[in-house]
Amino acid sequence: MEDLLAIEAETKYLLAVSDHSYEQKLMQELLKIIKEAELLFGPRDTSYQLSTPRVTECASSRTYFIRPLRMSRIYLSRDAKTKPWLASLELAHEAIHVLSPAGFSGLTILEEGLAEWFAQRYVTRVHDMVFERGANPRADAVMQAVSTLLAKNQSVIKTLRTRQPVISKIDEKLLIEVAGIELSQAKFLCTNFRGYWRTPN
Repeated sequence: MEDLLAIEAETKYLLAVSDHSYEQKLMQELLKIIKEAELLFGPRDTSYQLSTPRVTECASSRTYFIRPLRMSRIYLSRDAKTKPWLASLELAHEAIHVLSPAGFSGLTILEEGLAEWFAQRYVTRVHDMVFERGANPRADAVMQAVSTLLAKNQSVIKTLRTRQPVISKIDEKLLIEVAGIELSQAKFLCTNFRGYWRTPN
């Protein structure tokens, strides 16, 4: 369904004669966010061209990588048009996925948690928002694991990416060796995110 909504967003953009300044504003913010992400976590894979973000009718944001064309595009949720803080949150979250394209099915808890950690940090600073935990134990566990990893050394991801540039391909052995964490924490961070999220409680 989300694929169809992304196609619809592209069609509306191409056929509409309306002002596209909002998409340009989103692109400017995305470029600023990516600079910040690169400072913290290392360089973006520039073999993928960044395309201007689009707003869709989807309930959540996502990034599509058009591999043959080496392009990436972020699609924001329908509410991002009316909630600037949400647009910023989604852009910052997706910016982490754009750093090192892994494909949606291959995302690990490390990458997804890092994306959310970075997005919340960015929006807290830019929009003065406060994010509370406790509503979703799974989301809390992901955020806690990434927060614990970064608490010791915020540049650990940048260091890890010098050895394995794709965040979701960072394995347990590398995490233990470089970050000095316990095997159980490394295993959790390397878990497939979609599998973890779909597992019954």
